[in-house]
Amino acid sequence: MSVRRRLGAPEDLETPRPLPGRSPVPQRITAIAVTTDLSRTAVATAAPWFPGHSEALVLADGAVARLAMPDDRGTVHDLCFDGDGSALTAMVSRNSIRRWALDGSGEEWQLGMIGSGGSSDLPLAQVAASSSLGNAGRAAGVFATANAFTQNVVVRDARSRQVLHDIQQIFRDLPHDDRMVSEGTVALDAGGSRVAFCRPRRTFWKEDEAIVVQEVGSSSYAEHRTGIRWANGLAFSPDGAAVAIVGAQEDQTLATIIDLDDPAGDPEPVVLPTEERVDRVNLRPVWCGTEPRVPIVERDHVTVWNLATASPVLSVNVPGPRTATTLSPDGRTLVIASPDDGVHAHPLP
Repeated sequence: MSVRRRLGAPEDLETPRPLPGRSPVPQRITAIAVTTDLSRTAVATAAPWFPGHSEALVLADGAVARLAMPDDRGTVHDLCFDGDGSALTAMVSRNSIRRWALDGSGEEWQLGMIGSGGSSDLPLAQVAASSSLGNAGRAAGVFATANAFTQNVVVRDARSRQVLHDIQQIFRDLPHDDRMVSEGTVALDAGGSRVAFCRPRRTFWKEDEAIVVQEVGSSSYAEHRTGIRWANGLAFSPDGAAVAIVGAQEDQTLATIIDLDDPAGDPEPVVLPTEERVDRVNLRPVWCGTEPRVPIVERDHVTVWNLATASPVLSVNVPGPRTATTLSPDGRTLVIASPDDGVHAHPLP
């Protein structure tokens, strides 16, 4: 049994303005993020009586900071800290992005995801941030956003808000069937110089789903087959030489690792023996050294899986499916947030 560390109590997650006669306990946790040293934890909750609305808060040094959200705030689908923990970015339903500076100015951004597409209720929306300064010398790094609504991927400079990469603009002159679109997944390498996203199959009968890898700001790209029909998340390895992908196909949860220097022509994903298929659920793989890992919430437990071997690293019981979970950026700690149990960190072997 792992020795857990409490990062937040259940009452820290309660709404400070409950309606008369209504419980302040959140309906569920919709997203969570942590810094590598666990000094900050961000949690997004769904309101107990308006499940389409979220509250966002940051736990640090025993204090709770509640982040401003607009009246039509929607549901937070994903959260990600900048590499140094100084800022937090949220992907929200209704095609919006929220970003808060947590040090110094406390500047708040409210942005829209560029582009348009299908239903705003599509839940797969992700944000990724560079973990270190890139070779281009970008002082505050970069962050990338993607969602299934616009099918776009946008990379921005974290300080100036300048758009550095926009796949709808990059591929706009191609024939419609040849344009690159994203399923709502995105990853950046450590320096923020390359972006990767999962492209769905182009036709129902042709199995050609792939990841697309690009230099930020470049129109050139490389495609690599994944063998996974619906991708839920992906991550570059620390050295940038490989990408781990996790997703679903039929009734199975699948994972594969793409060697970017020597990709397999016909990849054979491994099957993660989860009890339920992870269908259109945000997942965030993280590399722990040479081992890619991902935490998956099931009915009454969270399991951290080794994506290379399809073996469990750790399984922890949780009080029901209202839970959200993430790994620390170094992959060494599992963090679980629950309305009933608060927020706890579990060290991983």
